[in-house]
Amino acid sequence: MPTPDRHGRVAGTVLGSAVGDALGAPFEFGPPGVYSARFPDGRGAMCGGAGWDPGEATDDTQMAEDALAAAIDLGGDTDTVAAVTGTLAGAVYGAGAIPDRWTAALHVPLPGHGDRVLRVAELTALAGALAAGPRQG
Repeated sequence: MPTPDRHGRVAGTVLGSAVGDALGAPFEFGPPGVYSARFPDGRGAMCGGAGWDPGEATDDTQMAEDALAAAIDLGGDTDTVAAVTGTLAGAVYGAGAIPDRWTAALHVPLPGHGDRVLRVAELTALAGALAAGPRQG
């Protein structure tokens, strides 16, 4: 895989965080190893559960596949651990390393903003603004 440019890395951090959060949410505070038990082939999916829709990021959001699977399998606060892991993996590998099967269902509800939900396009636009740096003026 080619080395991602600055925008790809920033987009990877934003999307990686949201993807990790959404992947980990259904397994939060479950026993260690539950993710691998559910997906023994190592190719996890946005499955939902524990009150979360498939692909729904938790309030923590407001790649490596192996890194995210290992983070979730630690158990405990899996959405937060996976969000941080996704952020770091996204910074290293870029947005292109995040599987489409994870980003297709991804949605980040914004508490306090009615029914407003951020999807990949909005998160990528946010990453573009972050990569561009502070506005002058």
